[in-house]
Amino acid sequence: MRGRLIVTALLLLLTACSGQPTAPPQQRPLAPLLDGESRQLNQHIAVRYRGERRDLIGASLLGPQQLRVSLLTPEGVSLLDIHYDGRAISTQQHLGHSRQIPPRALLADLQLVYWPLAVLRQSLPARWQLRETRSGGERVRRLLLDGGLYTEVRYSADDIWRADVTLEQKVLGYGLSIRNL
Repeated sequence: MRGRLIVTALLLLLTACSGQPTAPPQQRPLAPLLDGESRQLNQHIAVRYRGERRDLIGASLLGPQQLRVSLLTPEGVSLLDIHYDGRAISTQQHLGHSRQIPPRALLADLQLVYWPLAVLRQSLPARWQLRETRSGGERVRRLLLDGGLYTEVRYSADDIWRADVTLEQKVLGYGLSIRNL
């Protein structure tokens, strides 16, 4: 989850959203925080937006009390910190653009990547659908809004915590590639 969030946050920081539609796209609700033990993730995130690629380092903490994501440049310069306590989101942006993808969208992408399907499905309103398929050791999650593809997540292996992940955010027009370090 952290990796997804970090990648998404990096994308938001590095790219202005001036080319997005004037009306903000529908955002999915956030799911509850994870139950059980906390997980820490350190990841390399490649963000693709408008033909450009940016590399970031993400550090995330996923747990029952909080979801925390920090995005850094490959050189270690801090770009963005996001904290979610299950009720409110707080952010601290160190560098970046004034117009960006909302941190809430980044958190939602992180959850889409790592949260259990049952928890995600329970948090989705009626207009949203979440599907997952598995074939030949690959797992694919597709999030749909009113029947149209909103986001697609592909895992290189069945174990989501160890897999390399690609996320294509169809509505906001960006892609993330996440590799655990």
